[in-house]
Amino acid sequence: MPGKKKAGKKKKKSGKKKRPNGMLEDPGDVVKRLHRVYSDACAKKKTVACPGLKDSMKDCFENNHLLVKFVLQPILGFTDPELSNVSIDPVVQAVRQERYRYIKEIHLWDIPIPHEHLANLALMLESGVYPVTGIELTDCSIEAISAARLVQNSVLFSLTTLCLDYNEFGDDGCIGLCDGLHGNTMLLSLSLCYCNLGVESGKALGQLISNTAIREVYLNGNNLEVEGAIELVKLAADQAEIESLRRADEKQAEQEALELMNAKEKLRVRTALSGDESTADTSGSKGKKKKKKGKGKKKDKDPPAPPLVGPWIHKLHLADNSIDSYGPGSSYGPVIAMRLFRQLIQHSSCFTELDLDVNLIGDLGGRDIMEGLRSREEQGLPGVKVTVTHRMNSGTFGEIVKLGAGLQKKKKKKGKGKKKKKK
Repeated sequence: MPGKKKAGKKKKKSGKKKRPNGMLEDPGDVVKRLHRVYSDACAKKKTVACPGLKDSMKDCFENNHLLVKFVLQPILGFTDPELSNVSIDPVVQAVRQERYRYIKEIHLWDIPIPHEHLANLALMLESGVYPVTGIELTDCSIEAISAARLVQNSVLFSLTTLCLDYNEFGDDGCIGLCDGLHGNTMLLSLSLCYCNLGVESGKALGQLISNTAIREVYLNGNNLEVEGAIELVKLAADQAEIESLRRADEKQAEQEALELMNAKEKLRVRTALSGDESTADTSGSKGKKKKKKGKGKKKDKDPPAPPLVGPWIHKLHLADNSIDSYGPGSSYGPVIAMRLFRQLIQHSSCFTELDLDVNLIGDLGGRDIMEGLRSREEQGLPGVKVTVTHRMNSGTFGEIVKLGAGLQKKKKKKGKGKKKKKK
């Protein structure tokens, strides 16, 4: 009889981590080569390499994974007669030279960007090779012409988030930005806090929001005033009211269908009791055969639907925008603006956040916000987080805080002491 085979220990398979789909080499090797090219680009352009970015690259190639988030910060107190401080241009050059297609986010803080460097960044985005979904350029001294150039061909972008906070390019820059973003169907979030925007920017942004998929708008610390705020939200408020009427019609149709179904059910019960249906049921049940349950094939998940294009705002932050009765116009300006906000709160099912802090909307404006929140609660719509100034009737303010559930404020950038410019 042949002897039994001795059970031995299974050898562990040795090997490197699986490569991501479409990669012919290890992620660590790709990032290591990008690190070397970035260092060479910095040396050629006579700029110092960003220590944080180099550390991130080193960590990636040591742990064999890709770098998708690029964060650049200047070196504080840097003084060198031959080298300049951290710049974005060597990063763009290295990414394009290596065709590094895995970059998804770019974050720059306190790094001045000349028009030439911003144009190079825009060319990289326009190529369609690099799937960048988020860009944050905070306090980068971006001028009006540069802001317009960045999004000149935005229909070619894959951007979903754009943040240009603390760049005081004013109304000219905002209008150029809106012109460039016209026709874009990918961008979902736009942040232009402390950019010295005025009434004209409110008009341009109102048209932009109504014709794109943008659903989150952050405009804290500007000078939109009452007129700019009205122009910003009036189309969205009108659309919300139309949706409310449509929901009411659908609810009424459902109610009528339910009543018709109940009437048919009562008729069926009566016929069953009279015996008309019993014979039909017994004769029909004999011929019925149980179907065998077979294993169904797993259905492939459908791809997510593209974002809706239209005036559907989800989050709107307008803190410290001079929405009060002291600007040009009538003293009832805040009340007119708050009626539009009430309309938006009351009827929009997708609206989730509203920040009107530091704007003196007054007692009447506060009552409009409160009534909008009450009506929304009665309709059974999802809650809205609302923040307003405390400078109003205490009872009204308390009711808004109760119904609005409060809004957690976005943390301000450390070391920022900038104030918006007064006209």
